[in-house]
Amino acid sequence: MMTSENRLDKNQELLDRIVNSFQIRMFWKDKDSRFIDCNQAFAEDAGFSSPTGIIGKTEFDMPWTKVEAKYHLETDRTLMANGEPILSFEQALTRSGNRKSWILTSKIPTRNNSGEINGILVLYQDMTFIKELEKEGYKVNRAYQLLRSANKAIISATDESSLFKQLCDSIVDHGYKMAWIGSLESDPAKTVQPTISAGCEDHYLESIKITWADDVFGHGPTGTAGREGRVIVNQNFLTNPDMLPWREAAIKHGYQSSIALPLKTKLGSIFAVLTIYGAEPNAFDEDEASKLDELAQLLSYGHEALLEREKRFDVMVKSVAALAATVESRDPYTAGHQNRVAKIALAIAQDMGLDPDTCNGIKLAASIHDIGKMQVPIEILTKPTKLSTLEMDMIKIHPQVGYEILKDIPFPWPVAEMVHQHHERYDGSGYPLRPQGSRNRARSPHYCCSRCA
Repeated sequence: MMTSENRLDKNQELLDRIVNSFQIRMFWKDKDSRFIDCNQAFAEDAGFSSPTGIIGKTEFDMPWTKVEAKYHLETDRTLMANGEPILSFEQALTRSGNRKSWILTSKIPTRNNSGEINGILVLYQDMTFIKELEKEGYKVNRAYQLLRSANKAIISATDESSLFKQLCDSIVDHGYKMAWIGSLESDPAKTVQPTISAGCEDHYLESIKITWADDVFGHGPTGTAGREGRVIVNQNFLTNPDMLPWREAAIKHGYQSSIALPLKTKLGSIFAVLTIYGAEPNAFDEDEASKLDELAQLLSYGHEALLEREKRFDVMVKSVAALAATVESRDPYTAGHQNRVAKIALAIAQDMGLDPDTCNGIKLAASIHDIGKMQVPIEILTKPTKLSTLEMDMIKIHPQVGYEILKDIPFPWPVAEMVHQHHERYDGSGYPLRPQGSRNRARSPHYCCSRCA
């Protein structure tokens, strides 16, 4: 016959078996935060073969770091001071074997028969796998967002410098530590020359030497990517021997890992390298590296498209300028006038603090503002005596004609409209948009030239 003591022992054995089968870690502490008991899962986390090994131990006898141990004791004191459970909070934990993990913890006060707090029951669940999934999801989403930003930059950029700057800024805005683009120079040392960067502090790039030669300064990710034309990942500045020439400066600036991505022309030659730095080791896994490689390919395409656009634009500008020069040669009274106006307009725009792109647009419009004179008969342009009212009216059509010539050319500035309005005046007395009845208004002393004012 089973006695009550035997029954209690059996019940305790069953309870222990159930508790030890849980993957949720459980342990108990006394009011001095010394371990009383635990289940098997927690004992293994703490580096013990069985729960008996932890009895009487403190947090500082466990494998976690001192910072983690202090944090555990602080939450213990908070709980015992106010008597309220602390439920479902995330924290880092360094388990036996130096395994870094994330846990979801709940702490509940235990009480004696008098209701006084005499210890703590702690339960936690390993959240490392979930946190890793969240991290991977964040990385993939970040890479996709970067690809979207690159598309926008390619559409809006007007030149190589603005394209590269927008992209580097976007990379840093999306959580990377630093990004820069270096051009591959053809000097004897095969220098990698930084051209654009974002997130770079304290002149880091100016303080280091990087080449794409087969030497000690060319064996880092940037130099190797430039030399071999493939993506190179450095997962840890501290442990990667190839990073020795830059290790001290990189660690000082908080750079723990990096990835270098070659930028190629449509013929496959490498013209530059995009290098991105992470603030933690192993920041660039295979999936993220693949997405960043797509980013580099997109940037290469955008750069190539810009060059083609610049070439076409250059041909277009030179063609229009040639027409304008032809027009100017027909009018001996205003020879060199458009060029002088362009110089003055540019000087004024720069003095006003306008950005370089706007200044270029103003200069171009000024250099061809009289292109509409090609419609004016040469006899009128070269007439040595005073023009009649009819002849003057024929000259006054040249802003409208210039507008019609230029309006369908896809300039990145409102060149046609500037040409159209170059004889307008603030008081409305100019032309060709002069309001009806304003012919006799007092005129501004600002003239394009004496013959067509």
